[in-house]
Amino acid sequence: MDPGKGPIFSEGSDHERLSSDVGSLLTEAKWVLSNDHKGVEKGFQFKGFNKAWEFMNLVAADCKKQKHHPEWSNIYNKTRIRWTTHSPSGLSEKDITMARICDAHAESLGGIPITQVAETGVTGSSATPGLEAGECCVPKRANKTESQ
Repeated sequence: MDPGKGPIFSEGSDHERLSSDVGSLLTEAKWVLSNDHKGVEKGFQFKGFNKAWEFMNLVAADCKKQKHHPEWSNIYNKTRIRWTTHSPSGLSEKDITMARICDAHAESLGGIPITQVAETGVTGSSATPGLEAGECCVPKRANKTESQ
């Protein structure tokens, strides 16, 4: 990784090992380095709201075990997550671990990654970066009419 454009790790972290782990998250698992280079971000889309909420509940249970929490948001069937460590500031082993846990939970629930815009790390035009409302906000009758 280019040191000028790579991640910023938490003080006390094993930078060499984490650099390799972050590299695989970015290339293989399609996570995106946050704009400040101190976190990783990814969005997931699920079949519906209940699956998205189930995903968040599963991640929350693991957060309790790991004593680490995400920055996240949810709109209908989409969830966006950012993992970073606040103290000491930067990416840590816990962030990498939790990102992998998120991938496993999303896969088990049929979640698919939301395509990210590499330059900004976000997509969409809603107030919550990376998320836009889906068909949840359109009356069912209107959906049927439009598809006919």
